[in-house]
Amino acid sequence: MKWETIEEVLHELGETSQEKWEQLFEKWSDHRWHDHERPSEKTNVLLMDAGFILTDGRANLEALHQWLADHVQTTVSDLYLVSLFPYQPKQQDTAIDSRVQLFEDLGRFTDTFDLIYEMTPEAWNEAQFDLVTVTDELIERLAYGATKIRVHVESFRGMEPERVKHILKLWRTVMHTYKPNAQLIIANERVDSALIYEAEADVVCHFDLSSHVILAFAQADVTRLSDWASQVHPLRADQTYFNFLSSAERDPFEKNLMDTNPDVILAAHSVLLSLQGIPLIDYRTLFGVSQPVEQEDLVRALKRDPDRLRVYEGILSQLNVKRLQPALSPYTDQEIVRLDRRVFAVKRKHQGETLLLLTNMSEETVQTDCEGTSLFTEEWMSHVTLRPYEYVWIKQKHTGE
Repeated sequence: MKWETIEEVLHELGETSQEKWEQLFEKWSDHRWHDHERPSEKTNVLLMDAGFILTDGRANLEALHQWLADHVQTTVSDLYLVSLFPYQPKQQDTAIDSRVQLFEDLGRFTDTFDLIYEMTPEAWNEAQFDLVTVTDELIERLAYGATKIRVHVESFRGMEPERVKHILKLWRTVMHTYKPNAQLIIANERVDSALIYEAEADVVCHFDLSSHVILAFAQADVTRLSDWASQVHPLRADQTYFNFLSSAERDPFEKNLMDTNPDVILAAHSVLLSLQGIPLIDYRTLFGVSQPVEQEDLVRALKRDPDRLRVYEGILSQLNVKRLQPALSPYTDQEIVRLDRRVFAVKRKHQGETLLLLTNMSEETVQTDCEGTSLFTEEWMSHVTLRPYEYVWIKQKHTGE
């Protein structure tokens, strides 16, 4: 990293001390940087509590890694690890900084998954904010395996929007210098101000998908969901969205549903995966467990509960189909199709190939005139009929475009 790379944006921030920035870059000059692949249709993110798997009642990152490697590695590309701080390392003969120990312990994950980290703390104010120190923490996350870093705009308490924009621009520049395919994910729950910071993001979080999906199920009517999805404005060609039904800050999606049968949960995830963007799956929904659990107990619980097992297998099946379809890349456009008030329908196109993803969000059977080859069974389907809460993904005939 050279001073000239970020000189312009630092001057915009009023940072004129070249020496302290060169000292920061010198600190990381000997690090061996390894870039990662750009997000694609293969990018499926699992929200994961770092303390989810227990061994004899204690959180065990090694056991968590083994469980995930055994059960979801071929389907999930990225882990969005939360509850990392404060971190209690294992007993050591010598004192080790807990943050350093954390990143070293997380090192085992980087050969198996891409990692998403948060920036902490949850709030900065102008008086406590040291741009060099926090930028060092950002680089540290990159150095210890992060391919994507999520920043909450609300964390910048009391700072002028223009200053926040310049900070985000700086961080994005730094990230792309060390890892050209790294992604700065910007989260901003305030819709009225989201556009202010959008230009500085690689990935923009959607916070309102879940509420629209829940309403569609409650009313058996997709009109407002389709209206919302139609009004989602396109981003630059190098940007995409981050879509989720639940997040670390909120309850699991199914807790807010009136009907939590597996058909409804799987239909909701069909909607999630049909939309343009990087999808995030909540571990609490995938595994059906909200509290930390012993590894053996989780295996037994999945085998013992047919509904839980059906959700687990159904979501993984959806993700496995998605990752084979270039038309479901987070960078391909979406077209919302109005077929029936009960059916959410999305078209995704890639090099003349058209996918049509249909989700019945009602408890009624719906007849359509759609036809195509099922992505799940590879069978030709004509006059597609959707049973209650059924989803069908079909590949339509080549358009010759």
